[in-house]
This record gives sequence, C-alpha cells and structure tokens, in this order.
Amino acid sequence: MSRIELRGLRANLPIGAMAAFGCLRICQRLPEFRGSKLAWESGGGADFAVLVTPRESSPAALVSALLEDVKGAAERHELTWRDQIKTASSGEFRAETQKALQAATAQNREAADWFAAFGSELENGKDGKIESTPFDMSVARQRFLADAAKLARGLADDGFDSYNEALFGPWKYKDDQHSLGWDPTTIKLGAFTYKAPTAMANSGVRAAVWLAFESVPLFPCFYSSGLQVRAFVRSRREYAFYWPIWRAPIGLEVLGSLLGVTPPAVEEAPAELAAQGVTAVYKPLRLDPRIRHRAELAARGVTAVYRSERFKPNKYLFSFRTPELVFAGAVAAVA
Repeated sequence: MSRIELRGLRANLPIGAMAAFGCLRICQRLPEFRGSKLAWESGGGADFAVLVTPRESSPAALVSALLEDVKGAAERHELTWRDQIKTASSGEFRAETQKALQAATAQNREAADWFAAFGSELENGKDGKIESTPFDMSVARQRFLADAAKLARGLADDGFDSYNEALFGPWKYKDDQHSLGWDPTTIKLGAFTYKAPTAMANSGVRAAVWLAFESVPLFPCFYSSGLQVRAFVRSRREYAFYWPIWRAPIGLEVLGSLLGVTPPAVEEAPAELAAQGVTAVYKPLRLDPRIRHRAELAARGVTAVYRSERFKPNKYLFSFRTPELVFAGAVAAVA
C-alpha cells in the first residue's frame, strides 16, 4: 500500500475536488491502481487530496499510468457521438443512450455511465433539444465534447508536465486552456481586467481540466419536475454544486453514495418571501436546525461541505462562483 499526496488538488475549488474525484474514477480502470481510495488531509492552508493505493506505487507511476490511460480517450464513443450535448434532440440522445446500455456489461459500463450523466431526454427546451448537465457551461464556439476530445489528444502527446502540475502543484495557470467554468479563479470580468476578456488568452491547467472532466459520470442526471443532478440543488434554472470533504480513505462506490447525501434539504419559501418572488430557501448545513441530517453527515465521516453556485458573469458565460464553506464538522460538534 502507498499513500500519494496530491497537493495540487485542493478541496476548496470546484475543479480541485472534481479532479480528485476524476483521478479516483480513472484509477478503477487501471490494473495497477484498481481498488485505490481517496482521502483529504489538511496542510498548506487548505485540504488536499490523498490517494491510497492497494499496492506499493509512486507519484511517477501514477503520472505514467494516467498518461497511458488518456491515449485513445479522444476516440471513445462518449466523446465522439457528437460535438455538443446540448444540441442533441431527445430522440437522438435516447438512441445513443440505448446503444451504450446495450454495449454495457457488469465489468464495463463506462459509456453508459457517461450518458447517464450527460442529461435526460425527458427535459427539453423550446427548441426540442435536451438540457445537458450543469457541468456543461459551453457557449459560442466552445463544444463540450469536442473540446474534451481535443484536450485528451493534447495530453496524450505531451501531458507529463501538466499531470505533474495538476496533481502535485503548484498550479501555474500558464496553459492556454479554458477551465470550462469550473475554476472561479480564472473568471475574466471585463470591469476588472486590463483589456477586453475576449482579447485575453485562456489560463488554466490542462490535466486538471481533464481529470475534472473524468469526474462527470459520478453525477448522473434524472428527471423530477425538471433536470436534477446528483450533488446539485436546483432552484428554477439555477444550480448550486455541493461536495463533501472527509478524512478516512474511501472507495469509488462510497464516494458516489456520499455525493448523493451531501446537498441540504430545500424548504419552501415563507409566504412573505414568496410574495417577493423567492421560491426556495437553502439553509447552510452548519446552521441547519435539523440535527438529524447534520448527525448523518458526521456519522458518514464528513468533516466539511463546500457549495458553489453556477452563475452568469455576463449574458453569454456560465461559471461556478467562489465556493463557500457551508458545513464544518468542528462547528457542528459544538453547535
């Protein structure tokens, strides 16, 4: 058994947590890392990810295995069935999903898991196109699937340094790589930049974006009065993403379960707020008077929960906001 500190993957950034989840998911299809578990440890002012492997290994071996895995990723069916999810009709999406289900086996349901997380054919816009996962914040010339395939090809060619940067830090943000709205630190707001954002190069960490992209199948979509997604709370068409932090190493199946119980309950807005157009009230978990849910999180080993809203910094873009800590185990214990 080995313990590999992934100090580049910070808990207090959506993309950092997603990249840690994606790394764990990839490990389950790598023979030498299958059975790995993920934990978080405090250090350097923020929690960082720790990968606990079932066999002796090393950071260099992990990077080499991830590099090998990304080769050919651009040709996988889930990335090539079309360039963009949100332009698919419900009929087309249903047909592609059925293909993935028919090809799935008990040992390999990779493509089926991706399609379950892409969206639902039951939620359509006025144009008849499906509503895609809230992780898909692509606009204009961006293409969620095609851009991911392009990123995979680039990493397969020369991704060694980028994987090292993403996993072990520090993040230098020197890559001309869009962070897909998952990294609030890369938002370019025109009122606060030295020139027009459209004239500025992207700044990101390529391998971090890819690892985060690989976490998407952990967040399946389903329909219930609109598109609902694991680990998200939805109010009308707005989403808030919640993710947990814990200490004891856990496997992929436990992580999936934990993501499903992390978001707080939603209460209907009081009459006086409803009259002002407020439809729901979200209670921060550490202030939530319903001790049962708080106790459940503590019983599951959750030490913190972060929340990040998806918002529009302008009329075109979507992005996650700077996250807020909404539950801290130490605070809950003395509340």
